[in-house]
Amino acid sequence: MSDKKAVKAGRPAFFSDPEIDRLLAIIVRLMTEHSVLSERVKSLETLLIESGTITREALDAFEADEEQEAEWAQARFQLIKDVLESGANITKQE
Repeated sequence: MSDKKAVKAGRPAFFSDPEIDRLLAIIVRLMTEHSVLSERVKSLETLLIESGTITREALDAFEADEEQEAEWAQARFQLIKDVLESGANITKQE
């Protein structure tokens, strides 16, 4: 690791190769998204099962219809775009 350097938007650079910093930013963004969504899904599943709204078996057997699949595909695309763009504001230092 090198000394911290200034980069666009005031974000510190940690590695001598700015591409590594960019990759780190992408990974951290993806980990954050995953963590938040996992906790949210687990909370919703627990609430639904405990309230008797749905059974674990019904939840496990669920299959999305074509419209839902299309909506989810768009959401996946947006997530990928957002994650990859999270490293875009780190520029090379000369």
